[in-house]
Amino acid sequence: MKIKIFDDNKHLKISKIIALIFTGILLLWFTFDLTGLKFGKTKIVTSAFVDEPVDVLFYLIYVVSITFFILTDKIGKYFLGAFLLLWGTFQFAIYFKSGESIVAYNKTFADTHHIIAASNDALIKDTYHIFLDILILLALILVVVFSVAKIIANNKKRKLRKINL
Repeated sequence: MKIKIFDDNKHLKISKIIALIFTGILLLWFTFDLTGLKFGKTKIVTSAFVDEPVDVLFYLIYVVSITFFILTDKIGKYFLGAFLLLWGTFQFAIYFKSGESIVAYNKTFADTHHIIAASNDALIKDTYHIFLDILILLALILVVVFSVAKIIANNKKRKLRKINL
């Protein structure tokens, strides 16, 4: 069985490459969650091995979903899209915390860099999580764009086959 990573359709190939670039950037950013990231005395993120070991499992699931997307976008696009949607939903739901939950978030991430100062009135995520949210959203949008384009292209192929029969 031959694995075909890219479609013959130039637009689908470009769309998949762009989606892969952004899922790769997100993977790199997420890798910093495992390793930790610090510039001098400025801590961007603490290693998940210290704070949240469960992130290692999410990391592995993300790597597997990207691999499925690369090797067989027939199912990989849905697997990766679903993972990004669930991850994004979880991350964005954090913005709707209130009261004690905001205080707990601020305490947990008090030692990490904030491009916008923390507040006790509304949840303001630290720098790492703001970029994480943006990258998840971009990767999700690009995987959805590729998926829709692939579905449209496949429907056109089927219609052409029917006409040629």
